[in-house]
Amino acid sequence: MKKKYIYLPLIFLIVLFFADKIFLLDFFQTSFYQEGNPVYYTQRRHLFEKLQKDGSLKDKNLLLAFGDSRAYPYSIKTLPGSFANDWAVYNFSGPQAVPAYGFYWFRKIIEAGIKPKAVFYVISPEGFDDSKGLFYEPFLRLGADEEFKNTYWENFSFLDKLEIWKEKFFSIRKIKPGFKLFWSRLTGGRLKLYRADQNHENLILELGNGEQLAYASASNNPKKLEKDALRLKSIYLSGFTMGETEFFFVEEFLKLAEKEGIKAYLIWPKVYPGYREGYYELGLEKSWWPRVRELAFKYGATAADMNTLSSCDLYYDGSHQSVLCILEQSEILMNDFTGKKKLP
Repeated sequence: MKKKYIYLPLIFLIVLFFADKIFLLDFFQTSFYQEGNPVYYTQRRHLFEKLQKDGSLKDKNLLLAFGDSRAYPYSIKTLPGSFANDWAVYNFSGPQAVPAYGFYWFRKIIEAGIKPKAVFYVISPEGFDDSKGLFYEPFLRLGADEEFKNTYWENFSFLDKLEIWKEKFFSIRKIKPGFKLFWSRLTGGRLKLYRADQNHENLILELGNGEQLAYASASNNPKKLEKDALRLKSIYLSGFTMGETEFFFVEEFLKLAEKEGIKAYLIWPKVYPGYREGYYELGLEKSWWPRVRELAFKYGATAADMNTLSSCDLYYDGSHQSVLCILEQSEILMNDFTGKKKLP
């Protein structure tokens, strides 16, 4: 009788293995809405479907926005009013998104036969630090499909490959369901929030074409901003090491834009001066940015450093400007596009 208990751990592992496979269901892969950052990555798949079905694009010019959270506000609402009737804007930015995420969606959109007139490609230096693990988390885990992973497998680091291999064995690692969130929703009778049509964060994104305009601020709180800038510098710029992975994907993005005859803007977003000092302490304006400009020149794109081009000094936090500043910056970019006032 005692010998039977020897098999209990094995039986438990077998049950656990098969229970884990429930997370391979299509619902969990495409429509499982938790909260925070994962909502954006799930919503972008539905935004792509919306873009493909948008019949109004036959009569309008299309502008696409890609990048991290600093690209959230780019939308038809932040373009100059003169473009409102003739242009449509879709925003595929994502929280903590590395440049590869922008290339991922740009490539899929082009392959779907959709050709924009212009693209705003917001890239931040932080995304080029391979040592921080941002390539896998969140991009490869939440944003990339199997086709992309297979195609660019050789460009992934060993650690990124290892994380993907772990996903193959334990699918729960890809979904990472928040059990505290589940318990809260279960006990509060709010399990419906896992559905796209009930999730509040998703519904906000669905109001437009992927943009998020919540980073609004009409005045600055210097004390709060300085404190936030110090906190963010310690997280993202401490031990900063410029890697090569994202330069590869930026170049792939620009190659594709040039091939398709699409005007691309590489945008270095403006951040609070206290945080920007961290860039300059690392000499990124003399190392990282010249490489970006060189790539832009090579493929007929335009590099725009909003830290020097923009005169707007309103900030939501140490890392993001107020959406009001994007109005000015969109005008700067569109003036260049139309030839009204070319960028230096």
